Parts: sequence; C-alpha cells; structure tokens
Amino acid sequence: MSPSTGAPRMGAESFERIYAASEDPWGYRTSEYERRKYEDTLAALPARPIGRALECGCSIGVFTELLAARCAQVVAMDFAPSALALARERVGGLANVELLQASFPEQAPQGPWDVVICSEVLYYLDGPALLAAARWLAEQLRDGASVLAVSWRGEGSQEPMRGDEAHDVLVRELRGRHTLDARRSGYRLDRFDDDGR
Repeated sequence: MSPSTGAPRMGAESFERIYAASEDPWGYRTSEYERRKYEDTLAALPARPIGRALECGCSIGVFTELLAARCAQVVAMDFAPSALALARERVGGLANVELLQASFPEQAPQGPWDVVICSEVLYYLDGPALLAAARWLAEQLRDGASVLAVSWRGEGSQEPMRGDEAHDVLVRELRGRHTLDARRSGYRLDRFDDDGR
C-alpha cells in the first residue's frame, strides 16, 4: 500500500527559492526547537564508535558540524546548491566531512555506513520516492547500518505528507528492525537496527 500524498515531491528548485529568500529559513542556527532536536538526535545515535555516517538532507550544515564530532567520517548530502554552499562555509574546513550534491534516495552514495540519518527530509518525498527510500534504507540495515529518522510533526503547506505519516511508512516497511520510538510534541525520532543494537 502506498502512502497518501497531497502534493508532488518537492524538487531542488523549490529549495533554491527558499534559500534565496533566507540563508537560514528554518532557524537552524538560532531555534530552540532545533537545539533540542539536535540534542535528542545525537543522544539517539548508537553508543558504539561510529565510523562512516551519511546525513541525507544536510541543509546549511548546522547538524553536520555536531555529527562530525561523533563520527570518523561524515558524508553530508543535499540537492540544493545554495544549501551546500552555506554548509561549505560552516564545515568545509573539517577534514572528516565530505559534502555531496545529490538527491535522496535515487543518488544516495554507496556504503557501507555505520549510521544513516534522515532528518527533516522524508516528508518532502512523495509516495513512490518514500517507498524507494525505505527499500534503500532496508539495504543499508542489512549491511549493518543503523538508520535514524527525525521529522517535524506539524502540517505544512507544500510537503506531500506529514512527518508522522512518513515515519509510519518506515515502521511498516522496516518491520522487525524498529528499536526506538521517541515522539515529542514537535518532532518524531525513530531508530532502526538490523540486529537490535
């Protein structure tokens, strides 16, 4: 069964317009919501040492910088050139961070990964793209990765679906691998592990 969608998938050109209007349109640098979400996301990472991490939808690199302190290597991807230019200003000097312009999931780079993080990206996908993402994430789990998904729970005007709906699809598609369900009033965080780590 496909997830319902009320709008088409948002493309890079939509985000380019958003970043043209503001270099930090969601308040990543200043928002208390973002600060709390980042803390919860870092706390939800596996306790084991993390070698390679993939961050899908890195935006301007605020969380990327925090993640880099916990990982040997971070590949941070986004499909919006303006976002990556801003991320490069923030984390371009970090030796363990690679920035990649690519669309998720169809251009996601090859692993293996220790952790794959999808923060504030899944609800921008339409139904077919979300199911493709779930299949790709299942492959990463089989290769030993942990998957961490974090999404806003509010209702937007352009997003094809709500965060809870996107996460419900992951829980269904990655059944048996769901190891953490952390719901806050503003966001939802779910972790998946292939062996219950």
